Amino acid sequence: MMSPQERIQVLQSAPPNSWLALDANETKIVGQGDSYQVAVEMAERSGEQDPVLIKTPDQWMQMVLWA
Repeated sequence: MMSPQERIQVLQSAPPNSWLALDANETKIVGQGDSYQVAVEMAERSGEQDPVLIKTPDQWMQMVLWA
């Protein structure tokens, strides 16, 4: 499984407003597309039958958290 830092890097490197398909172990990207269906089809073509899908945001915003 990807660490939280690795996941953030993957998400930030992907095009805005796109779908990413990760393998079932969440260790690599097996599909990507402008729609859910395209990402799933790419994952299935790569042999992944149970991908984990993530939607990237339209834009990244910085957040400041304090306690």
